[in-house]
Amino acid sequence: MKLDCFPFPSAGKPLVLRAVGWLLIVVSLLARSGSVFLAGVAFVIASTGRDVVIDGGLVLRYALFKIRVPDIDEILCLSELERGRLVRWATPLILEPFFLVLSLLILLMRGAEVSILLPALLYWIALYSEIILFPLKVLKERFGLSVLGPLLVSLPFVLVNREALPAMLFVWGTGTLSLMNLLLRDGIVIRVGRRSYLLLCGDSRKLMGVLANASQDD
Repeated sequence: MKLDCFPFPSAGKPLVLRAVGWLLIVVSLLARSGSVFLAGVAFVIASTGRDVVIDGGLVLRYALFKIRVPDIDEILCLSELERGRLVRWATPLILEPFFLVLSLLILLMRGAEVSILLPALLYWIALYSEIILFPLKVLKERFGLSVLGPLLVSLPFVLVNREALPAMLFVWGTGTLSLMNLLLRDGIVIRVGRRSYLLLCGDSRKLMGVLANASQDD
């Protein structure tokens, strides 16, 4: 049975692949190598969560592989907790903005205009800061402010330098879609021993019921 959710690359093999992919992308900018860049993109894609299914147990499926989850110890819905922050997953969440910032710095070294890259840098910092620091429940309740906040932080710098607008339209678009994908879904934490998996799901209560039944059946 296919569930209405997908796994976030928060631990284990997916997280390692995501880190290696972004590292290769950064190296490609330093070495100016298109082949290394494509290899990095391939690793990032490989670590992307595809879906979650019940097939003799819980199975997390990624782009090119799958992880079978053993007996579930605990299921939590971060989106319903007053203190349901994503600090626990700060490392995987900060991974992408860290390498994005590093890539921007490399582009600056290559001669790119500071006034063009600065708005993008501020936007990503503001976006990921609110995701990590504030509970998901608060961000969902203040949906409009959560989406507009990072945009408003970077907007004044775009108004000063209109040449940054085309690039920022792309940055705003991708960032907003990513944030909406997070806020319009529920964050589910599955704990198995010392390892935890983060899932983003459409209906948390229905999913938690299915997972609870699946764990009992096993």
